[in-house]
Amino acid sequence: MLAASCGNKGIDISGTYKDIEIQRFEQDLFAISPDSVWQCVPQMEAKYGRFFELYNQRVICIGGINQLDYDRKLASFLTDPDIRGSYRVVCRVFGTGRLTFERDLSEAWARMKVLFPNIELPKVYTHISGFNQNIVADSGVISISLDKYLGVNNKYYQMLRTPVYLQRNMHPQKIATDVVLALCLTEFEYAPKDDNLISQMLYYGKIHVLLDALLPNAPDTLRWGYTQQQLDWCRRNEQPMWLSMVEKDALFSTSIKEINRMVAPAPFTASFSQKSPGGVGQWIGYRIVKSYLKHNPKVTIQELMRENDYQIVLNASRYKP
Repeated sequence: MLAASCGNKGIDISGTYKDIEIQRFEQDLFAISPDSVWQCVPQMEAKYGRFFELYNQRVICIGGINQLDYDRKLASFLTDPDIRGSYRVVCRVFGTGRLTFERDLSEAWARMKVLFPNIELPKVYTHISGFNQNIVADSGVISISLDKYLGVNNKYYQMLRTPVYLQRNMHPQKIATDVVLALCLTEFEYAPKDDNLISQMLYYGKIHVLLDALLPNAPDTLRWGYTQQQLDWCRRNEQPMWLSMVEKDALFSTSIKEINRMVAPAPFTASFSQKSPGGVGQWIGYRIVKSYLKHNPKVTIQELMRENDYQIVLNASRYKP
């Protein structure tokens, strides 16, 4: 059955595909004259609904429109030289028409609808964040901070002293995988039977299996945000990494510090070599989940995503790198 084939490139999306409409919020926002903020607020609320409130309060953090000085704060944001400069770069990099990643997102949305027809897929926006979050995801909404994807070594990232390992993924080609990853994390939240390191590793492993299924043509370097050299390092060192974790009795650790060291973004994974990529625990979790699916071919992707007893997944994976 197709739904059982996680990552299958042959998912038939002919019945679910449609071009998604990505609304360019930043264009409407920067069309507002700083002298007429109050006159434009009703139109922005009418067009963007709850996202307008989300943007004000959680993205640029100026508070709600019910504040007396809201117009002054928004005008200050719109006239900030660096913000306006980043908007000009966004216009140059992304243009004002159809975005290059729209097709990839449309196909991913269609595949999600095949696999999980009851999921209400979110609306997609773009915005300028003032170099805050890459992707903003909330109920019914995903929005892309285009100023976080201007290209490696962009002058603004240099000014902000953004770490090199983060800059490496701040380019337009990374947007589709970041958006779909955010969709997966939002729709399938972490709800383990037991919260420990192996549970988090396997949770992210599940998420990346779903990411494979939704973006089957994306290169592994984009899906993981790793260089080819880092991926090669992971493959060469899969067995010693696993044996090290087993020998140190780290798999069932509940230490937040230990868990973050293994699964959180970082220049490298401190438990291993400085040649390792950050968050390599997610990659090992992915390899375990792939082994689980290989040895349990009747498990569908729907069943996989519902399984929150990660001890079951680990035991049934017969993982032997």
